[in-house]
Amino acid sequence: MDFFSRQEAARRATVRLVVYFVVAVALIFQGVNTLLYLLAVSSSYDNGSGSLLWHAWSAQALTGTLILVGGGSLLEWFRLREGGKAVAEMMGARQIDFATRHPLERQLLNVIEEMSIASGVSPPITYVLDNEHAVNAFVAGHDSSQSILVVTQGTLEQLSREELQGVIGHEFSHILNGDMRLNMRLLAILAGILAIGQMGGFLMRSVTNTRHRSRNNERHTAVPAIFIFGLGLWLIGYIGLFFGRLIKAAVSRERERLADAASVQFTRYPDGLAGALYKISLNGSHLANFHAEEMSHMCFGESLAFSRIFATHPPIDERIKAIAPTFLTRVKYKKNPPSNTSVNDASRAKLSELMTSFAPTQHAKTPMVANPSVAKVDTGQAIEYESVAWPVAQTPSAPTSLMSMRVGDVTVADLQSAQRLHQTIPVEVSRALQSTTGAKAVLFALIATHQKIVVNTIQAFFAEQQTFAIWVQQLAEQLQTLDKFFALPIVDLALPRLSMLDAKTANEFLIELRRFVLLNDEVSVLEFSLLKIIEQHIQPTPTVFKNQAIDKLASAVAQLVATLLQYGAHQHVQRAIVYQQLLAPIFTTVPPMPSDDRLTLKELDRALRQFRYLTTDGKKTVINLVATTIQCDGVLHLAEYELLRAIAALLSCPLPLLQLEWVVS
Repeated sequence: MDFFSRQEAARRATVRLVVYFVVAVALIFQGVNTLLYLLAVSSSYDNGSGSLLWHAWSAQALTGTLILVGGGSLLEWFRLREGGKAVAEMMGARQIDFATRHPLERQLLNVIEEMSIASGVSPPITYVLDNEHAVNAFVAGHDSSQSILVVTQGTLEQLSREELQGVIGHEFSHILNGDMRLNMRLLAILAGILAIGQMGGFLMRSVTNTRHRSRNNERHTAVPAIFIFGLGLWLIGYIGLFFGRLIKAAVSRERERLADAASVQFTRYPDGLAGALYKISLNGSHLANFHAEEMSHMCFGESLAFSRIFATHPPIDERIKAIAPTFLTRVKYKKNPPSNTSVNDASRAKLSELMTSFAPTQHAKTPMVANPSVAKVDTGQAIEYESVAWPVAQTPSAPTSLMSMRVGDVTVADLQSAQRLHQTIPVEVSRALQSTTGAKAVLFALIATHQKIVVNTIQAFFAEQQTFAIWVQQLAEQLQTLDKFFALPIVDLALPRLSMLDAKTANEFLIELRRFVLLNDEVSVLEFSLLKIIEQHIQPTPTVFKNQAIDKLASAVAQLVATLLQYGAHQHVQRAIVYQQLLAPIFTTVPPMPSDDRLTLKELDRALRQFRYLTTDGKKTVINLVATTIQCDGVLHLAEYELLRAIAALLSCPLPLLQLEWVVS
């Protein structure tokens, strides 16, 4: 299942969630409706007219149910408007300092950053539940640009690096699969369903307090009825809890299986994830946190003890067998090896052969060998293709489906490349990236390196911040030693630090960064790409519920293709002919090619903003179209590749690192 299929599955799960919610609300309404009918009949407020399905109080019951359930969901959604940060604060989690020197926390951050570089997803802000000693973790947020990852103290203390990598791969797959937004919606919906029970409890407490305070006999006559009504609502609330657990179980289990499979795909070391799951089977994953019930569908392992029908995760043994079929057999053999006296020589030989076949794979620890089919970077910053591994469109009719298949598809080679790249970043740059101010300095230095801005210009621009200017200058000198291919990974690592800025400070930083880019009076494709990625993270595009087919955005698509042909290194390509060939398979009537005076990055930016309305299939088409366009001359330049990743990021379609040849020392 590719990225777009997984996203579509998440969308269908959301639709299914809405259906479950409507059914649950209908049943809750009928429960309240029946309760009011029985109270009315028994207290002579009604002479028995109407029925259990509809009577004199049904309209009030319906209104009250909708207000309580809908209001509860809206209030919870409002409370969680800050996304993952609000969830972490609700759980009482502590944010891990970017500059932490604690070895276990440092190891966790390194694993996360490596996974981020490999996947093209910006690193989530990381938190730890200090008082939770079981193994568990979860991600939360409305989108990948504002995500958080929470781990328990037990996860840090009990797991090896390989096991931790398996857990982090599992959580990253939830980000890539669109599960975070689904889980946040589930939190809000369940809060609405449980609001009925909370109102019942409130009424019972209020009545009890009233009886103690009031001596009015007339008021006392109404107290029993109110108490009974409150008790009824409280019981109905537990019915809501029943349905809430069923909904979570129905939505969550399949998503967990998918995340396990994706984690193994990332690391190619199933024993890592299997080992983490096995430790859960020994020591548990239950949380003592007050909100463990609410978070059960989001966690890596079961946060509470549920019966199988309510379980939000498949059984541990089932999960282990699905990813590493021989793991439990090997563990059992290691714990209880057969006695030498109980087997003959032939049996021992056969057993030895069998156990050799059970040995865990070592792919994750094997250095990546240069692959001649993988793209290379030459000194001219152009990526030349040598095989059909990622097809080059010598003609626009060449297939490009493999490019869309790379979206959200992290391989072991990607992860190994990311690990080596992460280790290659200069120490001074890595240290700077551990603070918000340092991350800003790195981004300014990155722009200065690309534009070859001289020291005097940097000092003049930061005339009132000379210390900061010197820092930018020093970082620029360090960045000059790196290949320009490092630009996007470094930006990705800087993004979580920028997430800590408040809205006003973030906007001021963006304005200052744009001014710095314009020091040479123009914006290159590469600089445009970096700015768009940073803007998307700091000021993410609001979520829209409009799914627009690509044929409704013909003018925007035309602007995109024409601009790419104009700015790309396509000197020998006849742009008008290529333009027609590129768009003919997509549109029945090809929109006219924009005039040269409209082929600007400003117009491109305006066109890109419209793509946020696209359907899943539409986004897939755009990714393939961009890939084909920039490859039409047989060469993929670095600036073009970075623009491709920027466009993919704007579409919430993370594109992993392009695999390069690395010389292993």
